Amino acid sequence: MARGAKLPEKGTADARKVVRKAGELLYRVHARRRRADGFNPEPQDHHFGGGRFDSTPNDTYAYLYAAPKPETAIIERFVRTLRFDGRGNHRVLPLRELEGRLLSQVRLARDVELVSLCSIPQLNAVQQSDWWLVESEPTEYAFTRRWGHWLRAEAPWADGFVWRSRLDGPNESLVLFGSAAESDLLTVTDEPSRVLDDEDGLRWLAATLEEYRVELGAVDPFPGIGS
Repeated sequence: MARGAKLPEKGTADARKVVRKAGELLYRVHARRRRADGFNPEPQDHHFGGGRFDSTPNDTYAYLYAAPKPETAIIERFVRTLRFDGRGNHRVLPLRELEGRLLSQVRLARDVELVSLCSIPQLNAVQQSDWWLVESEPTEYAFTRRWGHWLRAEAPWADGFVWRSRLDGPNESLVLFGSAAESDLLTVTDEPSRVLDDEDGLRWLAATLEEYRVELGAVDPFPGIGS
């Protein structure tokens, strides 16, 4: 898959709209310090770290990733950099990645309009020739963020994007946009957040990840890397 040598010109996208109705339940993974319905208002570095469609100093906004299924939210957050070792073993999710993390259920507080990136025709409509924008590895996120900023300008009506999860397809993943950490897009539900780093949470997470050939544990550092 290729990202293209440059961004398309302004006005060349024909973004396809999908409406998600108020009341739909979503799931998201977040830090304990952040509310279940709290958006991340912090721009990421232009080139390093961050997620697929985070804001940067080029385009500052608050953002929140979620999914209609709790498994998809978990997989998208924790498994995106894990690899099989080629010897038939499970992939290993380091326990340190779970520290201070919660899985929460939220509800759409109103109808939201999303740019749909769930099919090749929908991607073609925004000048993407293949699945690169939504299926590229984290090493490409500096570029997907920049494309996301272009697409936000092309579809100023959009409350976010929705796409087929790279790691849990055909289930969907989505990102919502806001102007601040507090937004009118979501509300909390009566479902308690699941703590992912306590005994009960680890037990549930281990059972959930088994189907994906992922286990919890420590990872030995590669020889000669790190200090």
